[in-house]
Amino acid sequence: MNIVIATEKKNIRVFDECMKNTNNHNLLGYETELKSNFVKRIAEYYNPHILVVVRGVKSKNFDFLSSVGELLRACPKMRIIYFFGRLDKNNERDYLNTVGLLAQYGIYDILPYDVYERGFRNKFTELLATPLTKESLQELIDKRQEEEQNTPTFIQTFEKIIDTTPVDLEKMSVENTDYQAEVITYDEPPEQIIEPFNEHITIAIETLSERQTGCTLTAFEIAVTLMQHKQTVAVFLDESTYNGYLKYHGINEAPQGCEINDIIIYPLHLYQKMKVHFRFSICDCGYTEIDYFDNAEIKICICSFDEWNISILADYLNSELPYIKDINYVFFPVSQKNFVKFSKQMIKGHCKCFRVKNSPDYTMPCDWNKGIYNEILSKYVKIEQPKKRPKKLFGLFLTL
Repeated sequence: MNIVIATEKKNIRVFDECMKNTNNHNLLGYETELKSNFVKRIAEYYNPHILVVVRGVKSKNFDFLSSVGELLRACPKMRIIYFFGRLDKNNERDYLNTVGLLAQYGIYDILPYDVYERGFRNKFTELLATPLTKESLQELIDKRQEEEQNTPTFIQTFEKIIDTTPVDLEKMSVENTDYQAEVITYDEPPEQIIEPFNEHITIAIETLSERQTGCTLTAFEIAVTLMQHKQTVAVFLDESTYNGYLKYHGINEAPQGCEINDIIIYPLHLYQKMKVHFRFSICDCGYTEIDYFDNAEIKICICSFDEWNISILADYLNSELPYIKDINYVFFPVSQKNFVKFSKQMIKGHCKCFRVKNSPDYTMPCDWNKGIYNEILSKYVKIEQPKKRPKKLFGLFLTL
């Protein structure tokens, strides 16, 4: 089936991940703005089997809901899927009106889901395989209304706590007073991390670009740092990285995990089974394993301030992910001057950003990086300052 998706630019990454999990479906392209020629473009340029429309997509001289009849006349065999967004008390009537309008045309794939809602990828895949009927749509509406009624406090609180402070990376001038030449603020001895409770903590590390590297290196450096604090930790790598790592060390296969350089390592698919044996799990999510990242207690995103990556970062920072301001954004490699230039705007947008440096290798993270990791972990784990050694009173012996 050939598919066209009409959605905002910020949602493209989510649908890219969705399409990787679909079989027998081909993505023809994205429409990020609906213009007056939208019907003609869909019919003559694409002629898809399925048109997916996400409410809120930018429109110019075109209203999708009032043009559905024209669309279906131009493409009578085309299936339309409409994502309305998360259902709450404020938009429930609007949603039901939309259902009534589209149902007149025999369209029942009208989903009260947000693209950043947990489990959206699975829902999207299931929907492509099994279209909704009038009956199943009614069941879905009843279920969503029941969820909304049973969790009104959660929904209201959830919407209030989302920090939508914008991040404008175009305002990136830097004054001479903004930075000094390479002032290291984390060179003091690493602080002691102690375990205040027994819950398991997952640290997930992702990147925004398929070409960006550093996730695996960061995972190993954090593992070493935690091990130096006497914590139990395991690193989970995606299959390709795991097998490449084994090959480098001359290991033919180790499907149940292994220990190299004193670090316990597993393939990522063993995460659910093996995580219970460790205080910390570190998941190298890279660019594709987003579900692990969604559910992690500590989220780290490896980023770049390179000119060709700025637009990707800006779109992500201003997306509607509910945890966007909880992520720890780690930049490498980047000069201090460039880091200050851009991070000023991220800080104004209430984003947490850090700059890491080169280490001798992942088994010996430099003091600067260990200080960064300690700062990130301190938000979730109690930190105890190391005890200072008492000064020897040499003068006492001279007076005796």
